[in-house]
Amino acid sequence: CPSEIDVPSYVSLIAQGKYAEALEVHRERNPFALACGRVCPAFCEDKCRRGDIDEPVAIRMAKRFMADHELEKPWTPKKFEGPKDKKVAVIGAGPAGLTAALRLAQRGYPVTVFERLPIAGGWMAVGIPQYRLPRKILNIEIENIKRAGVDIKLNQELGKDITLDSLLDKQGFSTVVLAIGAHKSRRLGIAGEDLPGVYHGTQFLKDVALGKIPDVKGKRVAVVGGGAVAIDAARTALRLGASKVHVIYRRNREEMPALKAEIHAAFQEGVQF
Repeated sequence: CPSEIDVPSYVSLIAQGKYAEALEVHRERNPFALACGRVCPAFCEDKCRRGDIDEPVAIRMAKRFMADHELEKPWTPKKFEGPKDKKVAVIGAGPAGLTAALRLAQRGYPVTVFERLPIAGGWMAVGIPQYRLPRKILNIEIENIKRAGVDIKLNQELGKDITLDSLLDKQGFSTVVLAIGAHKSRRLGIAGEDLPGVYHGTQFLKDVALGKIPDVKGKRVAVVGGGAVAIDAARTALRLGASKVHVIYRRNREEMPALKAEIHAAFQEGVQF
């Protein structure tokens, strides 16, 4: 697990019906159990030794089950240390920024998160389509972090609405954590890439998430690429009413880096490859 979650422990606790304890183990390393139970690529399942016999333990679905079981019980993160007199600013309300803010708050630091977008969540909110990660589910996890004492300020762009100098000199923050994300598509670098009607995948998904719906209704849409963003863009275009959606990829389907389940779902929905 890239987050170094103790997977064997929480899976064992789930098997014993101790869902709250299992969730506590997960949250020691990663506070987004509800979100990851839906969209985590589950690298752990690729390494699961059970897969040598038949198929891996369904670790991600077990995670979703335990998190959903505790859904109605608001989580107030524990404080590990007493109040500190040094304020910390976090730039970016994505998964990294929110996790950093949570851990600092748990150690007693007053923390304020500054986010450029009008919503918190970063790529979880504006990159992963709502049919995969409902906004309501994500907001529950963000509210959990706010209960730890984290203050989130939206529509605050670094270099425009706030500066490092103003945070450190005028607003009294002793430290600034930069967690600004990487919301950029890989460019093709070919002629015509900036013509009208050409969208980059991350911008397409972000515009849809923020209500700036591209006009694809009744139109044929081509999606170049075979990764997660490409498949999300293709399935989103269908949901926006595109008449046909084609995914165009340079290698074969087996070599597509997107999750196999997502590729299969896109095929079932009518995306042509």
